[in-house]
Amino acid sequence: MPLSFAFGTVGSPLETPLKPGGTVGGIEFSKSLGLLALELGWVRSVRVTEATCALIKAAGERQGVVLSVHAPYFINLNATADEWPRSRKRLMDAAHYGFLAGATDIIFHPGSYFTKDPREVLRTVLPRLQACVVDLQRNGDNVTLRPETMGKSAMLGSFEDAVEMSRAVPHVQPCLDFAHLHAHRAMGP
Repeated sequence: MPLSFAFGTVGSPLETPLKPGGTVGGIEFSKSLGLLALELGWVRSVRVTEATCALIKAAGERQGVVLSVHAPYFINLNATADEWPRSRKRLMDAAHYGFLAGATDIIFHPGSYFTKDPREVLRTVLPRLQACVVDLQRNGDNVTLRPETMGKSAMLGSFEDAVEMSRAVPHVQPCLDFAHLHAHRAMGP
């Protein structure tokens, strides 16, 4: 399969006109600039209605702009048992509403090692990620989850982590952030 790339912004470009404004206007303005992708920056929380998702999806399809979502920063696949349900909900909401909005890929920061050995952390992370994918597929939310490579060595999300998650769990592919990879390598182990 040949590789293809679509260039775009995270969120609506700064010069997006006020009308129609919002994400729909951002999609239309992106297309006018020759950009063919837009990442919905839901990094604080997912606060969108199904009706708004339908408008976003229609605009993306009409303009031929590929959509993705950056899920909230507060997701941690290695969260404690008490925190995991809230982290899981953030990821699942981003995936569900992203799918309704026409997004195909859900980018997220996978979390922290909390000073644990990365191999030990993956034993916790992989079953959690697998369970999320199973539930998404069962709900018909056909998206690809993309754990982003991270720039700090204390963060879950090394290149090796991202590749291992994608090997172990269907519908998971890495999101390679080259600036983060460079920072991670520059800091050393």
